[in-house]
Amino acid sequence: MGNQHNTEQSSMRKTTLKNERYRERSDNQNEMIDLDEIVEQWIWNMWNRTKTKSLSHYKREELLVKVNWKQVMFSQTKANFSGSPPVHLPKSQILFRTHFNNKTMMEQSYLFKTERFTRSTFKFTFTHCLQKSQKSAVIFCLPEEIVRFTGGIQREQYTDFGQDTIKEYNMRWSVNSQILVAPRTSTYAELNIDEEEFNGDFSFFIQFFGRITATVSTHESPNNYLKFIEGDIVEIIREILENDHRLNGLEIVSDHPSAVRYTMRGKCLFRYGIQQHVVLNQQSLDSSSSSSSLPTEKKVSSSSTIDHRSLRSQSSSVHNNIYQHIRDD
Repeated sequence: MGNQHNTEQSSMRKTTLKNERYRERSDNQNEMIDLDEIVEQWIWNMWNRTKTKSLSHYKREELLVKVNWKQVMFSQTKANFSGSPPVHLPKSQILFRTHFNNKTMMEQSYLFKTERFTRSTFKFTFTHCLQKSQKSAVIFCLPEEIVRFTGGIQREQYTDFGQDTIKEYNMRWSVNSQILVAPRTSTYAELNIDEEEFNGDFSFFIQFFGRITATVSTHESPNNYLKFIEGDIVEIIREILENDHRLNGLEIVSDHPSAVRYTMRGKCLFRYGIQQHVVLNQQSLDSSSSSSSLPTEKKVSSSSTIDHRSLRSQSSSVHNNIYQHIRDD
């Protein structure tokens, strides 16, 4: 009995330390709640309550816990974006420049043809989030006013559950125009791209319910479990909340069935091209003439195309309460 009492005291000390870890995260401006840590705390409490005499000699560091989330259903509402409207960046990006020198006494026609790429970036940074070991994805539906300028890029953007994510796409721009150059004139042509940037906030509800299953085994024999433990995730969270009021971001909602709800929040930064235009500047080649620069500009929107292959994935204040199922990998 003395050994068992000492083991329980040791387990309680370690559980308290782990509890402090996710408490400290909540004290900062950003909040990350690790669901695995919460579940593991509950599992160790159950282990101490229910272990038999034959299991009481195992030390905590000898044991391995494997949590299975397969029977827990996660869903989310549509993400809401807030912030100032997209800002038109003041300086155009010059993708290509070329010169045409007409040294003859007759007007000449030149072909201005090129294809270039810019990179559209969509960055999602979580400030208040849940995390868990089992991989799954959340969905961001980009605002309509942004999608219309990024034709070809999917409105639904998937990120790893609670993971900061940067998604980048190639955007292709092309021009194929005839340029008329006056006699004894030098003309240079530029392909310029105008860009917009949206810097705002996002939020959406995560809701989940179901049963957690877990096995406790030794590190030496991880495939031979000593104990199988299962429980209702809603009741597990309810028990934790009764003892830790700092996790008040989690709440129990009395739906059918009851579920745990949490508001994911974060920052987003989108940057993307919106239009292309060609700028022409000309200057006399005659040294006797005074130098002049005569810029003209024309839109070339019909020849802009988009290549929306993903290059890299690093994962309003009123909520839409229609939930959609979150995919698990």
